[in-house]
Parts: sequence; structure tokens; C-alpha cells
Amino acid sequence: MNKNSIKINVIFRSCDAVNAVHNAPRPFNLDKKTLIKVCFKSLYNSLQEVNYNIVVLGDNLSKEMKDFFLKFDVKLIEGVFGNDASIRETIKIAESFQDDEWVYFCEDDYLHRENTFDQVVNLIENKDNIIPAKIQFKQLLRKREITLLSIKRYFTKPSLVIHPCDYPDRYNLKYASKNFIFHTQKGHWRQITDTTFTFLMEVKELKRHKKTLLKSSNRANDRYLSKNLYGKSFFFNKLMCVSPMPSLTTHMHIETMSPLVNWEQIVTELLNEI
Repeated sequence: MNKNSIKINVIFRSCDAVNAVHNAPRPFNLDKKTLIKVCFKSLYNSLQEVNYNIVVLGDNLSKEMKDFFLKFDVKLIEGVFGNDASIRETIKIAESFQDDEWVYFCEDDYLHRENTFDQVVNLIENKDNIIPAKIQFKQLLRKREITLLSIKRYFTKPSLVIHPCDYPDRYNLKYASKNFIFHTQKGHWRQITDTTFTFLMEVKELKRHKKTLLKSSNRANDRYLSKNLYGKSFFFNKLMCVSPMPSLTTHMHIETMSPLVNWEQIVTELLNEI
């Protein structure tokens, strides 16, 4: 393992008692237990070259799933929580980590590419260069573009939240908006304004925004989370959220599979490992 100074604490929130909260169909004919195993193994594989720690928060787990997780170097915390309480429990766990460490809240139905954390750590290493662009109003005058007005979008540079999944609806014209694109040595990222409950943030920012995070756990309200945590045009007491292009993970629901990656091939390879 590369003992990178950046530590990633993963809290993998898992429940095999319910196939899908919204009854969305799963891809590749995977049952829930197999899907969890494949997703966790993909996550585990992607972490091997970084400094990591994994906590599995098991919500009413079956013996089969407990036995599976305990094959890995993880801390297993068991209970019967329900979706909302399990989110609150992850926040409680995350508070125990050091302020300068990162926490990855990860739901159990996200499949990861092998280079996921290579790119995530590279982004964190370059986070000081990820700066919200100014809003500028320009006019063409005698073949020259003149800036009429330039508005800075923050007082203090906002901290990052990383959502490693690129959702397909972000390419639909109906939802299209101006995107701010960034790049590091290893990939491209763009500013987004909404996520699920799978994302990375610095522990000190989690503590600073704990009230918002806890309130969003009521009915697992990721819309409330996104509206109140992430900046869109301006970043006054808001964080800047970015996601990769192409995606580093995919949400394993048929309707929301991230584009441009052969996820079926990744699943096939992982099925031979579990």
C-alpha cells in the first residue's frame, strides 16, 4: 500500500434485506446479495494503492453478508437501523476521524472502476487549484470581446465534495446548465449541484455542516442535502461539489447507469473474484 498522507475513511452502508428502496430494477440480473458483493469488491480493489480504512455499517445483515465482509480488513458495525437512522449513524462514526482526513459515505449499490481512488486522491492533492470561475458578462465590440461585468462567486474559496458518479441525465437538454470544467493530471471533473448520499468530504467540513447533514437524513432527503450543502452560482457558506467525466462509479439501477463505461465487463470480472 502506498502510505499517502491523504487518508480515506470509507463508511460502507449496507442492507441486504431490501432489494431497492424505490423498487428500481437492478442491472445484469443481479440479486441484492450478489450486487452488494460485487460493488464492495470493486470498492475494495480500487482502494489498494491509497491510505484507507473501511467501516461497514450493516443494517439487519444476513449471516451470509456478515461472513462475506469479515473476509476483508474491515470494521463491521451491526444493528437494525432503517435507512434514515443508518445515515445518522454514519455521521456519528465519521466524527471520530481526524479533521484533515476524508470520509467516503458509500451506499452498497455503487460499482467502482479500478482507478477510482487513484483519480480521487489526485484530485484531493490538487484541490487548491480547483477554484470556482467568475461569472462574466461579455460583448463583442469591433471584433474584440469586452468584459462588461465580472462577479466573483465566493468570499473564501469553498471546500470540495466529491461525488464519484456521473449521472446520465446531466447530458439531457432539459437539465442542461452551464458547467464549470476542471482537470488534474489524471482526469476531468465538473461542478455539479446534486448528489445522492454517496460522496466524499473532509472530516472538518462534515463537522462544520453536521446540522445540514443530520437534517437531510430525515426521509433520506438528498434533495435537501444538495440544496443546502452545495453552491450553484455562489458559495457563501456552501461547498463546491464535483463529479468525474467519464464516471468513476455507477449507481446500479438500470435507469441511472453512467455512460461511456463498459460496466457489464467490470461486473463479469468481479464475479470471478467473489
